[in-house]
Amino acid sequence: MLYIISDASVPVSFASAGNLTNEDHFLHPRRIIDSYELISVIKGTLHIQSGERSYLLTPGRFVILFPEELHFGTCPSEGELSFYWTHFYFNSKETSVCTAAHTAVSTAKVTATHTEEETVSLFSKEENPLYILPETGSLSPNSQVNVLFAQLLNLAKRPGALALHQCSFAQSALLLELTGECFFRRRLLQQNRKIPSGIADLMEWLQLNYDTTLSVAQISEKFGYHPSYLTSVFKQYSQYTITEYLNRQRILAAKNLLTATRLTLAEISSQVGIRDEKYFMRLFKRYEGITASAYRESFSEKKKNRI
Repeated sequence: MLYIISDASVPVSFASAGNLTNEDHFLHPRRIIDSYELISVIKGTLHIQSGERSYLLTPGRFVILFPEELHFGTCPSEGELSFYWTHFYFNSKETSVCTAAHTAVSTAKVTATHTEEETVSLFSKEENPLYILPETGSLSPNSQVNVLFAQLLNLAKRPGALALHQCSFAQSALLLELTGECFFRRRLLQQNRKIPSGIADLMEWLQLNYDTTLSVAQISEKFGYHPSYLTSVFKQYSQYTITEYLNRQRILAAKNLLTATRLTLAEISSQVGIRDEKYFMRLFKRYEGITASAYRESFSEKKKNRI
């Protein structure tokens, strides 16, 4: 696994972005470009190779393609394919690439190398914020990465130098969100080294199982805690009750569905584990400050390219 490390106090430079959609038999063109490219698949399967590394990207998976390295499709897609893409440049001279095997790669300018443990420990140093980006990985179902992608695409449609400047900051926020998600557990444990590992496990489980119908008592039994004790300890380390934390994960997942699909509000409510559509709508407005319909409408200008 390759990791890109760069100084996050310096915004990246945005180049372009889009949402590619294709009905069938899409094959990524062969090319070498001078920028990094981040691809996040929403629907279908993308087969792509960069250098000697091959990737099979299904919904929820992403890849970062390196500059000055040949990349190309290895197999046509079958059925509908949709993915977000963006090209960008790191502006910091403190940008490096490392592997867990302690080796550096020649596909990017390397100013330093780090072991994998050194890489993840760097993330907790708030005085030195960093982008730490794995070349490929999976997004959680309630990931905000694709929501930020949709925001970036909205900004990319605006003309003028100011919009381009805004896109660079939006791009930077997207990469920081990706960093945070990829290292969620390690970051959580580093921020509070006294947190019980079982609580960290539960937080991760709730992120992945936000649609669960289990009660707090049933969740407590599943993780081997007394309900009262778990409720108290969970709030101590997360600042939320289990129910509120779970609802926040549901709303995060709903935001993804609102920006990336045409599902009705009732269908989205059901998919995120809330059976009462009206309760879902009230909950969404409470957490986001606007209605779910208004939130969806705010992303209606996303740039798309259909091939």
